Amino acid sequence: MISLTQKYELLTKLPLLQGLSGKELAHIESVIGMEVNEVPAMRKPLIHQNDPCTHLIFLTTGKLLRQYESDDGLFTTKTVIQAPSLLEPHNLYGLDCRFRCSYTPLQEVSFITVRKRDVMQHLMKTDIFRINYFNLLSAIIHKKDTMLQPRRNNTVSQKIVHFLQRQFADCDGQAEIAIKMTDLADYIGETRLNTSRALNQLEDANIIELKRSLIVIPDIKKIL
Repeated sequence: MISLTQKYELLTKLPLLQGLSGKELAHIESVIGMEVNEVPAMRKPLIHQNDPCTHLIFLTTGKLLRQYESDDGLFTTKTVIQAPSLLEPHNLYGLDCRFRCSYTPLQEVSFITVRKRDVMQHLMKTDIFRINYFNLLSAIIHKKDTMLQPRRNNTVSQKIVHFLQRQFADCDGQAEIAIKMTDLADYIGETRLNTSRALNQLEDANIIELKRSLIVIPDIKKIL
């Protein structure tokens, strides 16, 4: 159980809450609670893809495995999220309020969850939180818009890199995607042979590592 002082120190470091005064944090904490909940490491997801997104969730300590399965079931991705972080804040509102990924604790983690109603009734009334939230949403939209812009990919390697960029635009560190060679070739509109050659070239350049039906990207920054 953390002390009140430790709790305020933790809150000041969380995304969206940075910049709030001690008085504002104390008021929010007294109204909403902002309780820190601890969860042990698990083998199964704590949050499943397509679960309703009804809370603003702060990951305050620990690491989560983030997994995504494509709608057609032809590939899955895995990345690791480290605290402090937010879990899909852009999906709290909109036409389809569901988590796009599954999240599994890799170690003991802790969360602070805030109901959507409390976000609207309390957090959004604070100027700094509102500005932070809008800036965050704008950054997410900008990244997604950039990935959707048409590109002249003259080589097969460029097509593969662009495909990977679209999957990991908001990620850091290491990532991996489980996909069959034939499916990747179909996605980028190339032959299996050309796709295989391009993947080997990317591996020779130390951009990716190839395993059976698995592409590992040691450092996302190399493709972004």
